[in-house]
Amino acid sequence: MSIPKDFDGLYFSCECVSARKENYSDPWAGIAKNKLLVDGTKEKILNLVAQEPQTISQLAKKLKLAVPSIYTHVYEMLASELLRDSEEWEKLHPKERYYEPNFPVVRAEDRAEFEKICQEMSEQVAGIFEKARPQLEKAFNKTTLGEREWEFADLTQYLYACVQRGARRILEERGTLQPAEKHRNGIDWGFWAEEPSADGK
Repeated sequence: MSIPKDFDGLYFSCECVSARKENYSDPWAGIAKNKLLVDGTKEKILNLVAQEPQTISQLAKKLKLAVPSIYTHVYEMLASELLRDSEEWEKLHPKERYYEPNFPVVRAEDRAEFEKICQEMSEQVAGIFEKARPQLEKAFNKTTLGEREWEFADLTQYLYACVQRGARRILEERGTLQPAEKHRNGIDWGFWAEEPSADGK
């Protein structure tokens, strides 16, 4: 990723595909942009330690990989703060180092507690966006986009992203949302994972 000389560079839909240095899209974009989870083995490790904390030996056995290989992955994930030591498990097994995700993992049963409320809020946001469509189309007609042969439908995802990011910024400023956190390696990100519901959705 690079920006041509003497250019400021575009704001793409996600900073994860951009060479721009500032954060402007999503709090988790730093994970992708800095390739912290690009390796499939790292994702497998996170899936295993999310079930319960694991040692390097246990991970190597389950993944059928050499211990040094797992050690390298774990070391990198500790450095990027995707993993952390599991203090509770290490109290039970003081001679072993156990690792767990260093971000919230929302279990399926926990998701169910939030689902109805989130669905109701989603419907409210969708209603607001749909209600504003005539205003947005009117604004679109005042731009040069139509002259360049683009249609309003081509801009709807961009407009929704503007609303979503604007709301996130306001909520972060008000202290309602926790902003992306700067980690030891200097990368800002906020991250989580969630289990799918029982039907896999």
